[in-house]
Amino acid sequence: MRRRNHAGFSALSRPIPVIVVGFRNPEDILGCLDALARAAAEPAFDVHVCENGGPAAFDALCAALAGRHAETAPEPWPGAGFLRLRRFALGGRAASIHVGEAPDNLGYGGGINAWLRPLAAAGGWPGAWILNPDTQPAPDALAAMLACAARSAKGMVGSVIVDPDRPRLVRTRGLRWDRWRGQVMAVDRGRPLTPAPEAVELDSPSGASLYVTAACLARIGLPEDRYFLYYEDLEWGLRAKAAGELVHCPQAVVFHAGGTTIGSGHARRAPSPLAAYLEFRNRLHFVRGAHPAWLPWTIGTSALRLLRHGARGEGRAMRAGFAGMRAALRGEWGRAFPP
Repeated sequence: MRRRNHAGFSALSRPIPVIVVGFRNPEDILGCLDALARAAAEPAFDVHVCENGGPAAFDALCAALAGRHAETAPEPWPGAGFLRLRRFALGGRAASIHVGEAPDNLGYGGGINAWLRPLAAAGGWPGAWILNPDTQPAPDALAAMLACAARSAKGMVGSVIVDPDRPRLVRTRGLRWDRWRGQVMAVDRGRPLTPAPEAVELDSPSGASLYVTAACLARIGLPEDRYFLYYEDLEWGLRAKAAGELVHCPQAVVFHAGGTTIGSGHARRAPSPLAAYLEFRNRLHFVRGAHPAWLPWTIGTSALRLLRHGARGEGRAMRAGFAGMRAALRGEWGRAFPP
Protein backbone atom coordinates (compact mmCIF):
# COMPACT_ATOMS: atom_id res chain seq x y z
CA MET A 1 0.00 0.00 0.00
CA ARG A 2 1.39 3.39 -1.03
CA ARG A 3 0.53 6.93 -0.07
CA ARG A 4 1.64 10.26 -1.51
CA ASN A 5 2.83 13.06 0.73
CA HIS A 6 3.17 16.80 0.27
CA ALA A 7 6.73 16.56 -1.13
CA GLY A 8 5.53 14.45 -4.03
CA PHE A 9 7.53 11.29 -3.27
CA SER A 10 6.04 7.86 -2.82
CA ALA A 11 6.07 6.25 0.60
CA LEU A 12 5.20 2.73 1.68
CA SER A 13 3.04 1.74 4.62
CA ARG A 14 5.84 1.51 7.21
CA PRO A 15 7.49 4.66 8.59
CA ILE A 16 11.05 5.38 7.52
CA PRO A 17 13.51 3.79 9.97
CA VAL A 18 16.06 6.20 11.42
CA ILE A 19 18.99 4.05 12.61
CA VAL A 20 21.24 5.30 15.40
CA VAL A 21 24.15 3.35 16.91
CA GLY A 22 25.02 4.27 20.48
CA PHE A 23 27.88 3.43 22.80
CA ARG A 24 27.43 4.64 26.37
CA ASN A 25 26.38 8.12 25.24
CA PRO A 26 22.74 8.62 26.30
CA GLU A 27 23.04 12.43 26.39
CA ASP A 28 24.07 12.49 22.72
CA ILE A 29 21.13 10.28 21.81
CA LEU A 30 18.70 12.42 23.81
CA GLY A 31 19.92 15.50 21.93
CA CYS A 32 19.48 13.73 18.60
CA LEU A 33 15.97 12.66 19.56
CA ASP A 34 15.09 16.21 20.63
CA ALA A 35 16.06 17.39 17.15
CA LEU A 36 14.10 14.58 15.48
CA ALA A 37 11.03 15.50 17.55
CA ARG A 38 11.13 18.90 15.83
CA ALA A 39 11.23 17.36 12.35
CA ALA A 40 8.64 18.20 9.72
CA ALA A 41 5.34 16.34 10.05
CA GLU A 42 6.06 14.36 6.87
CA PRO A 43 7.55 11.92 6.13
CA ALA A 44 6.67 9.62 9.00
CA PHE A 45 9.57 7.86 10.71
CA ASP A 46 10.48 5.64 13.66
CA VAL A 47 13.83 5.61 15.44
CA HIS A 48 15.80 2.37 15.86
CA VAL A 49 18.70 2.51 18.32
CA CYS A 50 21.35 -0.18 18.72
CA GLU A 51 23.12 0.19 22.08
CA ASN A 52 26.58 -1.34 21.74
CA GLY A 53 27.80 -0.55 25.25
CA GLY A 54 26.54 -3.55 27.20
CA PRO A 55 23.72 -4.14 29.70
CA ALA A 56 24.56 -1.22 32.02
CA ALA A 57 24.65 1.18 29.06
CA PHE A 58 21.33 -0.19 27.79
CA ASP A 59 19.75 0.33 31.22
CA ALA A 60 21.18 3.86 31.46
CA LEU A 61 19.90 4.78 28.01
CA CYS A 62 16.42 3.43 28.73
CA ALA A 63 16.32 5.25 32.07
CA ALA A 64 17.26 8.49 30.31
CA LEU A 65 14.59 7.92 27.66
CA ALA A 66 11.96 7.13 30.27
CA GLY A 67 12.53 10.56 31.79
CA ARG A 68 11.30 12.24 28.60
CA HIS A 69 9.38 9.68 26.53
CA ALA A 70 6.55 7.37 27.58
CA GLU A 71 7.35 3.66 27.40
CA THR A 72 5.09 1.43 25.31
CA ALA A 73 4.91 -2.30 24.64
CA PRO A 74 7.92 -3.46 22.60
CA GLU A 75 7.35 -4.63 19.04
CA PRO A 76 8.92 -8.03 18.22
CA TRP A 77 11.66 -8.00 15.57
CA PRO A 78 12.29 -11.61 14.50
CA GLY A 79 15.92 -12.26 13.63
CA ALA A 80 17.22 -9.02 15.14
CA GLY A 81 19.46 -10.80 17.63
CA PHE A 82 19.15 -8.21 20.39
CA LEU A 83 19.32 -9.40 23.99
CA ARG A 84 16.56 -7.00 25.07
CA LEU A 85 14.16 -4.68 23.28
CA ARG A 86 12.28 -1.69 24.68
CA ARG A 87 10.05 0.84 22.99
CA PHE A 88 9.19 4.46 23.75
CA ALA A 89 6.94 7.06 22.15
CA LEU A 90 8.91 9.98 20.71
CA GLY A 91 7.47 12.95 22.55
CA GLY A 92 5.43 15.37 20.51
CA ARG A 93 4.76 13.17 17.48
CA ALA A 94 3.40 9.79 16.41
CA ALA A 95 6.75 7.99 16.23
CA SER A 96 8.33 5.14 18.16
CA ILE A 97 11.84 4.73 19.55
CA HIS A 98 12.92 1.08 19.39
CA VAL A 99 15.99 0.35 21.53
CA GLY A 100 17.91 -2.90 21.20
CA GLU A 101 20.70 -4.20 23.43
CA ALA A 102 23.43 -5.66 21.22
CA PRO A 103 24.92 -8.98 22.41
CA ASP A 104 28.40 -7.43 22.13
CA ASN A 105 30.04 -4.28 20.81
CA LEU A 106 29.23 -4.76 17.12
CA GLY A 107 30.97 -1.61 15.92
CA TYR A 108 29.31 1.06 13.82
CA GLY A 109 28.59 -0.96 10.69
CA GLY A 110 27.54 -3.96 12.76
CA GLY A 111 25.16 -1.82 14.81
CA ILE A 112 23.59 -0.47 11.62
CA ASN A 113 23.24 -3.97 10.21
CA ALA A 114 21.69 -5.25 13.44
CA TRP A 115 18.65 -3.16 12.51
CA LEU A 116 18.87 -3.20 8.71
CA ARG A 117 18.66 -6.99 8.52
CA PRO A 118 15.33 -7.40 10.37
CA LEU A 119 13.98 -4.25 8.75
CA ALA A 120 14.82 -5.62 5.30
CA ALA A 121 13.08 -8.87 6.20
CA ALA A 122 9.98 -6.97 7.37
CA GLY A 123 9.90 -4.77 4.26
CA GLY A 124 7.37 -2.06 3.50
CA TRP A 125 9.60 1.02 3.95
CA PRO A 126 11.00 3.20 1.15
CA GLY A 127 14.44 3.78 2.67
CA ALA A 128 16.43 4.18 5.88
CA TRP A 129 18.20 7.18 7.40
CA ILE A 130 21.56 6.38 9.02
CA LEU A 131 22.31 9.00 11.65
CA ASN A 132 25.14 9.45 14.15
CA PRO A 133 24.04 9.76 17.78
CA ASP A 134 25.82 13.11 18.19
CA THR A 135 23.93 14.77 15.33
CA GLN A 136 21.05 17.23 15.40
CA PRO A 137 19.31 17.38 12.01
CA ALA A 138 17.47 20.44 10.76
CA PRO A 139 13.67 19.92 10.83
CA ASP A 140 13.38 19.52 7.05
CA ALA A 141 16.48 17.35 6.51
CA LEU A 142 14.71 14.01 6.01
CA ALA A 143 12.02 15.48 3.75
CA ALA A 144 14.74 17.14 1.66
CA MET A 145 16.65 13.87 1.23
CA LEU A 146 13.56 11.94 0.15
CA ALA A 147 12.63 14.67 -2.31
CA CYS A 148 16.20 14.62 -3.65
CA ALA A 149 16.12 10.83 -4.06
CA ALA A 150 12.87 11.07 -6.02
CA ARG A 151 14.05 14.02 -8.13
CA SER A 152 17.40 12.47 -9.05
CA ALA A 153 16.28 8.82 -9.19
CA LYS A 154 19.27 7.98 -6.98
CA GLY A 155 19.30 5.57 -4.07
CA MET A 156 21.94 6.94 -1.66
CA VAL A 157 21.61 10.56 -0.58
CA GLY A 158 24.14 12.50 1.47
CA SER A 159 23.62 15.52 3.71
CA VAL A 160 25.63 18.66 4.34
CA ILE A 161 27.31 18.32 7.73
CA VAL A 162 27.82 21.46 9.82
CA ASP A 163 29.75 21.96 13.07
CA PRO A 164 27.44 23.46 15.75
CA ASP A 165 30.22 25.88 16.68
CA ARG A 166 30.51 27.15 13.08
CA PRO A 167 26.92 27.03 11.82
CA ARG A 168 27.52 29.13 8.69
CA LEU A 169 30.37 26.99 7.37
CA VAL A 170 30.38 23.54 5.82
CA ARG A 171 32.11 20.82 7.78
CA THR A 172 31.72 18.38 4.89
CA ARG A 173 29.35 17.67 2.03
CA GLY A 174 30.70 14.15 1.89
CA LEU A 175 33.90 12.20 1.41
CA ARG A 176 36.46 11.99 -1.37
CA TRP A 177 39.49 9.70 -1.40
CA ASP A 178 42.79 11.43 -2.27
CA ARG A 179 45.12 8.73 -3.61
CA TRP A 180 48.22 10.91 -3.55
CA ARG A 181 47.77 11.98 0.07
CA GLY A 182 46.49 8.57 1.05
CA GLN A 183 43.62 9.98 3.08
CA VAL A 184 39.93 10.85 3.12
CA MET A 185 39.11 14.45 2.29
CA ALA A 186 36.09 16.34 3.61
CA VAL A 187 34.46 17.95 0.56
CA ASP A 188 34.02 21.76 0.76
CA ARG A 189 35.30 21.90 4.33
CA GLY A 190 35.29 25.48 5.65
CA ARG A 191 33.32 26.93 2.74
CA PRO A 192 30.16 29.01 3.27
CA LEU A 193 27.01 26.98 3.75
CA THR A 194 25.23 29.05 1.12
CA PRO A 195 24.88 29.40 -1.77
CA ALA A 196 24.39 25.67 -2.24
CA PRO A 197 26.11 24.08 -5.26
CA GLU A 198 24.04 22.42 -7.94
CA ALA A 199 26.31 19.37 -8.09
CA VAL A 200 29.04 17.98 -5.85
CA GLU A 201 31.53 15.27 -6.81
CA LEU A 202 31.74 12.73 -3.99
CA ASP A 203 33.03 9.24 -3.42
CA SER A 204 30.64 8.77 -0.51
CA PRO A 205 28.29 10.64 1.79
CA SER A 206 29.46 11.26 5.32
CA GLY A 207 28.40 8.36 7.51
CA ALA A 208 27.12 10.91 10.03
CA SER A 209 23.97 11.24 7.92
CA LEU A 210 22.92 9.38 4.81
CA TYR A 211 19.65 8.12 3.36
CA VAL A 212 19.57 4.84 1.42
CA THR A 213 16.53 3.52 -0.39
CA ALA A 214 15.38 -0.05 0.07
CA ALA A 215 15.92 -0.65 -3.65
CA CYS A 216 19.50 0.64 -3.49
CA LEU A 217 20.18 -1.47 -0.40
CA ALA A 218 18.99 -4.58 -2.22
CA ARG A 219 21.30 -3.69 -5.10
CA ILE A 220 24.56 -2.82 -3.29
CA GLY A 221 24.19 -4.73 -0.01
CA LEU A 222 24.77 -3.83 3.62
CA PRO A 223 27.74 -1.83 4.94
CA GLU A 224 30.88 -3.88 5.58
CA ASP A 225 30.85 -4.41 9.32
CA ARG A 226 34.34 -5.96 9.52
CA TYR A 227 35.78 -2.42 9.62
CA PHE A 228 34.21 -2.05 13.09
CA LEU A 229 34.62 1.75 12.87
CA TYR A 230 35.93 4.12 10.16
CA TYR A 231 35.90 3.64 6.39
CA GLU A 232 32.70 1.59 6.27
CA ASP A 233 30.84 4.67 5.03
CA LEU A 234 33.45 5.40 2.34
CA GLU A 235 33.47 1.81 1.08
CA TRP A 236 29.66 1.63 1.11
CA GLY A 237 29.36 4.95 -0.69
CA LEU A 238 31.82 3.84 -3.38
CA ARG A 239 29.60 0.83 -4.04
CA ALA A 240 26.63 3.16 -4.46
CA LYS A 241 28.67 5.46 -6.73
CA ALA A 242 29.77 2.54 -8.91
CA ALA A 243 26.11 1.56 -9.26
CA GLY A 244 25.13 5.12 -10.28
CA GLU A 245 23.13 5.61 -7.08
CA LEU A 246 24.98 8.44 -5.29
CA VAL A 247 23.77 12.03 -4.94
CA HIS A 248 24.31 14.94 -2.53
CA CYS A 249 21.40 16.93 -1.09
CA PRO A 250 22.56 20.47 -0.15
CA GLN A 251 19.18 21.26 1.42
CA ALA A 252 19.59 18.53 4.07
CA VAL A 253 21.55 20.22 6.88
CA VAL A 254 22.72 18.12 9.83
CA PHE A 255 24.69 19.52 12.76
CA HIS A 256 27.35 17.12 14.03
CA ALA A 257 29.61 17.47 17.06
CA GLY A 258 31.90 14.62 15.97
CA GLY A 259 34.19 12.26 17.86
CA THR A 260 32.29 12.38 21.16
CA THR A 261 32.45 8.62 21.75
CA ILE A 262 35.83 7.42 20.56
CA GLY A 263 38.00 10.55 20.66
CA SER A 264 38.72 10.92 16.95
CA GLY A 265 40.88 13.99 17.35
CA HIS A 266 41.00 17.24 15.40
CA ALA A 267 43.41 20.07 14.82
CA ARG A 268 43.81 20.83 18.53
CA ARG A 269 44.15 17.36 20.07
CA ALA A 270 45.66 13.98 19.34
CA PRO A 271 43.40 11.05 18.43
CA SER A 272 42.89 8.41 21.09
CA PRO A 273 44.94 5.21 20.66
CA LEU A 274 41.81 3.31 19.62
CA ALA A 275 40.90 5.93 17.01
CA ALA A 276 44.47 5.93 15.63
CA TYR A 277 44.58 2.13 15.54
CA LEU A 278 41.32 1.83 13.62
CA GLU A 279 42.02 4.77 11.31
CA PHE A 280 45.38 3.46 10.11
CA ARG A 281 44.34 -0.19 10.04
CA ASN A 282 41.18 0.42 8.07
CA ARG A 283 42.84 2.84 5.67
CA LEU A 284 45.01 -0.02 4.41
CA HIS A 285 42.04 -2.40 4.26
CA PHE A 286 40.11 0.16 2.22
CA VAL A 287 42.94 0.81 -0.22
CA ARG A 288 43.67 -2.90 -0.65
CA GLY A 289 40.05 -3.40 -1.70
CA ALA A 290 39.35 -0.22 -3.70
CA HIS A 291 42.76 0.86 -5.07
CA PRO A 292 45.14 -2.10 -4.63
CA ALA A 293 47.88 -0.67 -6.87
CA TRP A 294 48.18 2.25 -4.45
CA LEU A 295 48.72 0.12 -1.33
CA PRO A 296 52.54 0.52 -1.15
CA TRP A 297 52.20 4.29 -1.62
CA THR A 298 49.53 4.49 1.09
CA ILE A 299 51.70 2.51 3.51
CA GLY A 300 54.44 5.09 2.99
CA THR A 301 52.22 8.15 3.40
CA SER A 302 50.59 6.61 6.48
CA ALA A 303 53.97 5.94 8.08
CA LEU A 304 55.06 9.54 7.49
CA ARG A 305 51.84 10.80 9.03
CA LEU A 306 52.41 8.66 12.11
CA LEU A 307 55.98 9.90 12.46
CA ARG A 308 54.57 13.43 12.53
CA HIS A 309 52.35 12.37 15.44
CA GLY A 310 55.49 11.23 17.21
CA ALA A 311 57.29 14.48 16.48
CA ARG A 312 54.41 16.36 18.14
CA GLY A 313 54.80 14.28 21.27
CA GLU A 314 51.78 12.08 20.49
CA GLY A 315 53.62 8.83 21.07
CA ARG A 316 50.59 6.75 22.09
CA ALA A 317 48.73 7.65 18.91
CA MET A 318 51.84 6.91 16.83
CA ARG A 319 52.38 3.47 18.37
CA ALA A 320 48.68 2.58 18.07
CA GLY A 321 48.64 3.67 14.42
CA PHE A 322 51.66 1.51 13.55
CA ALA A 323 50.03 -1.41 15.39
CA GLY A 324 46.92 -0.88 13.28
CA MET A 325 48.96 -0.92 10.06
CA ARG A 326 50.63 -4.18 11.10
CA ALA A 327 47.22 -5.65 11.88
CA ALA A 328 45.94 -4.72 8.42
CA LEU A 329 48.95 -6.28 6.72
CA ARG A 330 48.27 -9.47 8.71
CA GLY A 331 44.66 -9.40 7.48
CA GLU A 332 43.07 -8.63 10.85
CA TRP A 333 39.59 -7.05 10.95
CA GLY A 334 36.83 -6.46 13.44
CA ARG A 335 36.93 -5.34 17.05
CA ALA A 336 40.28 -3.91 18.08
CA PHE A 337 42.38 -4.01 21.22
CA PRO A 338 45.30 -1.69 20.51
CA PRO A 339 48.39 -1.72 22.74
